[in-house]
Amino acid sequence: MSKFSKYLQSTSLFFRVASIVIISVISVCIFTAMITINISKNVLADTFFKSNYKVLTQIAENYTVLNDKIINIMNVVDNIPDFQRYFTDEHMSPQLEYKTLYNMATNLNNIVQKKDFEDITVIAVGINGSTYIGGNSDRLIIDASEILKADITKNALTNKNIVSYQYLENGFTNSTKSYSTIVTIKVLCDKFTKEPYGFVYVLISENNFRKYYDYFVGNGNNITIMSNDGIIISSNLTSKIGSKNLDLYNISTNILDNNIKYINTKLNSSDVAILAKHLPTYNFNIVGTIDKNIFLDEIYNASEIIMVSILIALIFIVITFFIIRQTTKPISALVETMPKIIHGDFNNHIPVIGSYEVRELSSAFNYMLDGLNNYVHEQIKMQKAKRKAEIHALQMQINPHFIYNTLASIKWLMWQGNVEKTIETIDAFISLLQNTISNKNEMITIMEEIDNSKNYVLINHARYGNDINVNFFVVPNCEDYIIPKLILQPFIENAFFHGFTDKSTGSIHVFVNEQAGNLICEIIDNGVGITNEDIKNILRKSSKKHEHFTSIGVNNVNDRIKLLYGDDYGVTITSELNKGTTVKVIIPAQKEYIES
Repeated sequence: MSKFSKYLQSTSLFFRVASIVIISVISVCIFTAMITINISKNVLADTFFKSNYKVLTQIAENYTVLNDKIINIMNVVDNIPDFQRYFTDEHMSPQLEYKTLYNMATNLNNIVQKKDFEDITVIAVGINGSTYIGGNSDRLIIDASEILKADITKNALTNKNIVSYQYLENGFTNSTKSYSTIVTIKVLCDKFTKEPYGFVYVLISENNFRKYYDYFVGNGNNITIMSNDGIIISSNLTSKIGSKNLDLYNISTNILDNNIKYINTKLNSSDVAILAKHLPTYNFNIVGTIDKNIFLDEIYNASEIIMVSILIALIFIVITFFIIRQTTKPISALVETMPKIIHGDFNNHIPVIGSYEVRELSSAFNYMLDGLNNYVHEQIKMQKAKRKAEIHALQMQINPHFIYNTLASIKWLMWQGNVEKTIETIDAFISLLQNTISNKNEMITIMEEIDNSKNYVLINHARYGNDINVNFFVVPNCEDYIIPKLILQPFIENAFFHGFTDKSTGSIHVFVNEQAGNLICEIIDNGVGITNEDIKNILRKSSKKHEHFTSIGVNNVNDRIKLLYGDDYGVTITSELNKGTTVKVIIPAQKEYIES
């Protein structure tokens, strides 16, 4: 860093200004392009997802039409008396049986249009074991008795007044035996006794069921139809049919319960948008899954936007480069005569010559030299009075990485649905920021410092887990003593990040007590410990910040204490490898600050 600083100082004003402008222009162009791309992608994606919701609505309407057709066929069967006669009469003569079958077929075909039998198989089975297949030349591949004993039939009998849809891995007719099949079942009941005398089964192979949405499927845009137990009964991804995906079903249920258009989430490591529509008559969910990366790559050319942005930036840089060069040329000429005063000789005035701008600058510089000469002499006299300014020079700043990562942890807690933990973490974060940013007082009470530390620990537990316990023990009569703000937190922080590098669990104990007019604050951990050489380095220089809460280091705390109270007070560290570290902070026990 020091080499870069020296190099930057050795360069010309033109080079520095030009570099800053070029870097700024490129940065603005890159960030503007990225933000524009991100916003436009989000708008485009949102519009596309909402339009796909209309697609799901159209698919739902298609299945409503299919359901109406199936219900109509079943009602026709239920209202033709020959079906009941055929399924209840166990001693029917061959002539009457033929006539009854003829009437069944004739009446059914007269009422139901031939096209309504396309893609479906209608089977009627009586309690007496008689069967009827209507609409096409399909045939059963199992006995009627097996159908009557099947689970789908038993399930239908539990609610005789409802037409139910159920999924089978394979159908029981010749045309559906090799395919997953959706079966619709209606119980045929006597109009007077309400007792069942037969069943109507409508079988739709998954291939035919898929036709009602297949033309809406595109690259990265998948349609899945799921039963209420999470089983995929139909999908353009045929390998998934028959499998159970409770995660996808729960997401679709969440969408429907909350009446939202879609949800952005991750599925199988892909960024996807999920849409859902319920089919009430089927008790199925239609789930649309859109892979955002595939969808955006097909219709969005981000590289072209970036190239245009870079071209605009280059044009602007060339124009700016020329303007800066013309502006700094007179100043560069003046700078050649100024190195004579860099060694502290403030009486070395610059001749007032050159252009108007240079003359004005030279005059102002000479006037500044005279004022600076007087100011330096005054500063030497006032140096001892600036001790308080030196203390305030050690003011800490909040590390932005701590803020970013804390907010990311809060976002993760919200995504998990942990509302109580989220609120607790946000409250702790607000309180910590208020006490460090808004509160300008350098001196606070012990309990205020303990509260700040507890809030810091709570945030760390939210970010990294509760494996490292922190306990605070304050003797009651010490609670109102005042101490410099944030002198305990850096040591708790160091224990968190450096004390347990080879341990998954541990404990940190903070003790505050008064002894012989001094306030003793001890931070004790059972971590990996520190070597004596490392202790010397810690007290000699600041540690790297990484993701720490502030820029305060151990040596910074030690310097602040000595500046405030004198060399008799400060920080001592003792440690034993693999057993732990003890940090002791000693300051005067005061209830108001008295300058030494």
